[in-house]
Amino acid sequence: MNDQELEARSIQEIVRRVDQDGPPEPHVLNTDSQTEWDSRMLRRISMNTLHVLGRAADIIIFFDQNGKVTGWRDDGRKGTEMPRWVDRDLFLKVVINELDLPKETRLGNFDAVELPPVGWTYQAVLFLAPVPQPDQILRVWVSPENLRVIQCLYGPK
Repeated sequence: MNDQELEARSIQEIVRRVDQDGPPEPHVLNTDSQTEWDSRMLRRISMNTLHVLGRAADIIIFFDQNGKVTGWRDDGRKGTEMPRWVDRDLFLKVVINELDLPKETRLGNFDAVELPPVGWTYQAVLFLAPVPQPDQILRVWVSPENLRVIQCLYGPK
C-alpha cells in the first residue's frame, strides 16, 4: 500500500472508533497526517489526527507497510507520575475483560515502564494460546491507577 492508501485506511479506522466509542453525534472538523521514523519501535509510524467536535480522546492507529493494523493507542488514558505496584492476577483478569481476550490468555513479561508522553505504565506480553502464533501475541501498556489499556500492539516485537 502507498502512503495515501494507508492514510485513508487509518482515517476510516479512526472514524469507526469515534463512532463506536466517541461522543454522540460527532462532527469531524479536520484531518491531519504526519509520518516519521520511531527509533524505539524500529518502524515508520503514520500519525493521523481527526479533530472532532465533541469530547473524545485522540486514538492513534498503527499500520505496517502492507496496510495491516498493528496496534493502537488511546491518548485519553494516562499513566502515573511515579511507578506503582500492580497485582499480576488482577491485571490479567481486567485486561482479558477489557479487550475481550480468550480465557486461556497467559501473561508473559510484566514490568513497570515509562511510556512517553503518558507517564509510568505496566507493559506486559500476553499469549492468547498455549502455543501462540505470531498474531496471537499482544504487547499492552496499562495504567497502574485504573488498569485501563493505554496502548496495544499486535504480534511479536
